[in-house]
Amino acid sequence: MKDKKTTTPIPQEEKKLTYLEAVKDLGRIINSMEGSELNMDDLSAKVHAATQRLEYCQKALHEIEENVIEMMKANALYTPEIERLMKK
Repeated sequence: MKDKKTTTPIPQEEKKLTYLEAVKDLGRIINSMEGSELNMDDLSAKVHAATQRLEYCQKALHEIEENVIEMMKANALYTPEIERLMKK
């Protein structure tokens, strides 16, 4: 298993946002930044928003991974081979 990272749980107000919605939102933010002339204030706000969405997605994926591993262990499906693959 990967080293346990200490992650801050996703704040409750952010949990209303689904992972797919966050990814789509991140894509919209990035697209709006590409090829347009932004002033520094707009650019800073967009970079901040994109960073928040990226952090949300990373936390969500980490939580999903932990939940899947726990379910696999509970059902005796977490084998040494799977653990070895997870370390990669």
